[in-house]
Amino acid sequence: MANLNRIILVGRLVEEVDSRITVNGLPVAKFKLAVERSFGENAVDYIDVVAWRKLAEESKDRIKKGSLVLVEGRIQNRSFDGQNGQRQWVTEVVARSVVPLHHAEAAVRVAEAEPTELEAAEDLPF
Repeated sequence: MANLNRIILVGRLVEEVDSRITVNGLPVAKFKLAVERSFGENAVDYIDVVAWRKLAEESKDRIKKGSLVLVEGRIQNRSFDGQNGQRQWVTEVVARSVVPLHHAEAAVRVAEAEPTELEAAEDLPF
């Protein structure tokens, strides 16, 4: 049986993209995505996302705090030694693609602003 590690999220950036160059010279970008749950009142998950190389550079230039984005990637667990010397574990999404959805938001706003046929019919005098 084949294994599958794939995740697709749609959410908003809660902070600006943190873009850096690693000691090996690779571009990396990190950001946190707020994703609403489909149940519960005000239930939101905050997901750490990391993008590498060209995707990191594009993410830095194309998205900002508050942006609605679609992220497709895989889940990764990694560990590192914290400042206190203890091992810290992180679960994050390693992005394969990051798609800004601001055009979709604009289309929704335009669609909501246009009157429906029912509203137009209510203005008729008969």
